[in-house]
Amino acid sequence: MADDKILRTGLVGCGGLGRRHAKNADGIEGVQVAAVCDFYQASAEKLAAGLTSKPAAYSDHRKMLAEQDLDAVLVVTPNYTHSEITIDAANAGAHVFCEKPMALTVEDCDAMIDAAERAGVFLMIGYVLRFHAANKEMKRQIDSGAIGEVRMAHALRLGTGPPGGVQGWQKKRDQYGGLFSLYSHQLDLLAWMAGEIASVSAVMRYGDDPENEIEENIFIGLEFASGAVGSLGCSRIYPVGGGEFGVAGTEGAIKSAGSGGPVISTKKGESVVIEVARNDGLLDELVCFFDCIRAGRRPESDGTAGRRVIAVALAAHESARTGRRVEVPHPRP
Repeated sequence: MADDKILRTGLVGCGGLGRRHAKNADGIEGVQVAAVCDFYQASAEKLAAGLTSKPAAYSDHRKMLAEQDLDAVLVVTPNYTHSEITIDAANAGAHVFCEKPMALTVEDCDAMIDAAERAGVFLMIGYVLRFHAANKEMKRQIDSGAIGEVRMAHALRLGTGPPGGVQGWQKKRDQYGGLFSLYSHQLDLLAWMAGEIASVSAVMRYGDDPENEIEENIFIGLEFASGAVGSLGCSRIYPVGGGEFGVAGTEGAIKSAGSGGPVISTKKGESVVIEVARNDGLLDELVCFFDCIRAGRRPESDGTAGRRVIAVALAAHESARTGRRVEVPHPRP
């Protein structure tokens, strides 16, 4: 692909996050937001009117794909719609950036990957935490051997309040999936930095709202293929929001208590604060997506990475249901 080619881009899903992605894409050199789409036509029209590229507005993504010659599509819609829209976009020959979680089942993830491979397009999943400066620095330190061989990793995500969404879709298991819609970010970081997750043991608890089918708390014990162990905890109702992520090895440990905060590395009894500059991860991940298209380079946070998260999360649900340790299905080749 010529470096000077304008990448005509469509966006599906004009909610809060969709608007942020559209505005970011609208400001990236060499990218034209040519069309936006939302189930509510008024939402698409309102977003289109505020973008410098003045894209066409649609309420049907298939109509958008049929009428617009798009190089890329950004999918920022409710979880249960990701698979269908991604497959339609890939079949139309467009590269796809799909927000997390990738889908609600491993089978849907496989269908998305297969569609992209058949069409010869890239599929990138929106794991924005990989692009936050603190996490990038942690990954660099771990890969450099600064903490030795990984032996333990943990992640904690707390807060955000009760679920909602238009017509309460975030309370419905067949639409939202589970609390992994939140902690999928942390689960992705654990696999990205500490390696393949082989098995899980989990407990979860539900709340008192009879209309809410989604768990409010989950704690997962992790066993990595390398022999390392770990944990992930997530609570939607914890009254104080926040979180932490850390990895320990044979030579030390490294952790971060925030996406922009300092990374603390401990080695041989000494603590070092590594200052990192704050960055706009949402912008940087889109820049990466479009750079990959131009370079013909597969995105690192691809469909395989997205599928891995869903496989682990669903294994955790099975473990919590049965009270047993559950092996995670082998990763896709």
